[in-house]
Amino acid sequence: MIQKKLHFVVMLVVVGISSLALADDMRVRDLPIPEGATDITYVKKRGDVRFQVESDFKTTGGFYTKTLAEQQWTKSAKDNLQRDFWVQTFSKDKVSLEVRVANRQGGSEVRLTPKEMMWEEDDQPSPKDLPITADATAIEFDDFFESIGFKSPSSVKTIVEFLSGELEKRQWTRADTEFDLATFVRMKFTKQKSSLEIDVRAEDTGSEVEIRTKGMQWDGMKAEIEPAKQVAEEVAANTPSKQDTADIPVSLRKRKDQPRQGIDALPKLPNEGTVVMDGTSIKLPIVIAYEVFENDQWSTKIVATKTPIKQETLLAKLRKSGTDRDEDERPLTFPQPYLLIELDEDDQPSRLNLQADGTPGDGSGDELTGTALVEDGRARGTVRLKEPDSFFDKVYTAEISFDVPVLTRESTPTKRLTDAPKLANSGKLIIGKKTYKLENVVGYETKFFDELVTTVVFSEKPLNMANLNTALGKKAADDYFEFTPQVKLIIDAEDNLSSMSIWADNASISGNGNMEGDIVIEDGRARGTARMTEPGEFMDSEYSFAVSFDVDVLGKQVSTPEKPVGGLVADSYKGLPIPEGYTGIQSEGSRFRTETNTTVVAELNAIVDFYRRELASGEWGDWTENAADAEVEQETAKLAFSGPTGSLIVKLKADGQEAAITLVSRDAQVAKLAGMLPAPDKARLVIGNASEKAVVITINNQEYKIAAGAGAKDPKTGMNWEVAPGNYTVEFKLPGGKVQSEKLKLGADETWGVIIDASRGYLATQLY
Repeated sequence: MIQKKLHFVVMLVVVGISSLALADDMRVRDLPIPEGATDITYVKKRGDVRFQVESDFKTTGGFYTKTLAEQQWTKSAKDNLQRDFWVQTFSKDKVSLEVRVANRQGGSEVRLTPKEMMWEEDDQPSPKDLPITADATAIEFDDFFESIGFKSPSSVKTIVEFLSGELEKRQWTRADTEFDLATFVRMKFTKQKSSLEIDVRAEDTGSEVEIRTKGMQWDGMKAEIEPAKQVAEEVAANTPSKQDTADIPVSLRKRKDQPRQGIDALPKLPNEGTVVMDGTSIKLPIVIAYEVFENDQWSTKIVATKTPIKQETLLAKLRKSGTDRDEDERPLTFPQPYLLIELDEDDQPSRLNLQADGTPGDGSGDELTGTALVEDGRARGTVRLKEPDSFFDKVYTAEISFDVPVLTRESTPTKRLTDAPKLANSGKLIIGKKTYKLENVVGYETKFFDELVTTVVFSEKPLNMANLNTALGKKAADDYFEFTPQVKLIIDAEDNLSSMSIWADNASISGNGNMEGDIVIEDGRARGTARMTEPGEFMDSEYSFAVSFDVDVLGKQVSTPEKPVGGLVADSYKGLPIPEGYTGIQSEGSRFRTETNTTVVAELNAIVDFYRRELASGEWGDWTENAADAEVEQETAKLAFSGPTGSLIVKLKADGQEAAITLVSRDAQVAKLAGMLPAPDKARLVIGNASEKAVVITINNQEYKIAAGAGAKDPKTGMNWEVAPGNYTVEFKLPGGKVQSEKLKLGADETWGVIIDASRGYLATQLY
């Protein structure tokens, strides 16, 4: 194996398989189900797995916490633990799983909601892969009856022969021919668990065909049918998008008038909430109030927290819908610990909720005592639980005093960073006995399982900002990663520290427990601190981190990128465009030359247009196509571009509905500085010896002796020749007298290297 100190040596890196490939290995049917579960249903259209168990929801939830951790799943969001239900969110690679367990009739009801996992139906053949004659008209895909119909001017016999032959090529087996007449044929075909019944009927103008299917993959089929797409596009053109309607408020009825009680004459009350959880008293000094309209009723909510609530998020929800819930009816997330009081339309305390030390609590109606008044935009009062309550074995009580302005849909959010002093950008990561200084900090917007979040990365070495900037606003930004010791924080829309990941010395650690943060993101500025509350453990070593940051948030995440007319949407990989939806990607090469390979479902001409459009846009640097070198055939294409540092070759090869993409980029500037750039019309051959002994090497029957270490650190100190393009045979003896040889074909403007490693093996590769 070649040592790391050979800086000019090729670095082979398999970057990983795509989310689709990962999902192929993770199936819904493989999710753990507790023993004794009943009424189990797997419904893909519904998107979940449901069943009943006899154990209580705490025991069942604990089963998933333990079992999924053993299967290398990690928590990807904070738990929502209430009195009678528990929601946990897990992730693994690009897959997520929500586990909801609720008390039901002496046991529990469980709902597993996976995303990006394989369902049983996904293995079934797709109707879009069934053959249809080239002269077909009036094609109709009916996903309700799971059938396909079309008309053709061809005869019954011609169509039957065509369908039979094409289905046989697709590994369908003809099971039966029920009718075989000149004017009507009915055939049956099978393929694993799927079956077809095909009727071909003669008409005056030709034939009519109906294909009835069973056990095939019809989910989402209409979205893949062009006529339906055209209809959808016409509807979409005349329908406002979510983006267009995001700031249009719903119309709400006026809040009823109350008799005035003279709130302006009442003395000011202190603002403080107190929660006592399991004997520990927790003070909550920050109090806000806001009004909401829910269930056709106005109410006022008062929230006490330790850290400020992000008012921009709250007010945006109020302006849109009048409530603090989102479109999926999920409530606003408050930084824990917190205490929430709700006053009804008559200002009577109606509900209390709290979270402290990871434990929920509540109270309502007669369980509460106190008085309150909402008048002239001011909420004033005191509320408490009459008696202590408990959640399992934890006893709690709570009370609050408040006297604050009431936020409404018309309110302006309070700025929190206007006068905030600049914090230092620094971080420290400790794993075992090793400490890493993380002095490079960058923040940018991404998506985490469809939720807009802010990512802040603390790294030992600076990130490649050119590559990162090209990824911003694309899917590539969501999992952007570089191999340098780092701590990555994910911060949700309410400025809560959602999760973290650590990478150092080939160890990867992630989670969302044992950490706390005081973070504010406002007007494109991210400021705060974060740390682990206690060390974690990984491979018998403890780890912890503590960071401070004050940075601009780079770029904007495009939630729904617009697809160019007839074109492909661009994702990013190592600073170059890749069509979104690519399947599998791998890259190898040296610091002078990199070759990247992937595939995408698209027509070859569409990919040609994609690269010409993207590389001419200026977003990826100043690239110019060498039009004279372009070769575009029916199934292959080759495009050549010149850029700011060198060249880029795009090679394409069509294979059915897919096309293979190969990108070969070369950095002439770096190669020239390293002495690796050949002269015009010449080639270069570089030999390096990283072993501790001199080596005799033969090139085209002429022997050369290479000293130990020659070219190991600097290719200029090894054998570095400018040669004529052509064929070269390289031979040298391994320990034990065995001769190894390598035949190289050196083209003009190419540099090849042969590197002998410490074990006196060797590697031959194109370096430029």
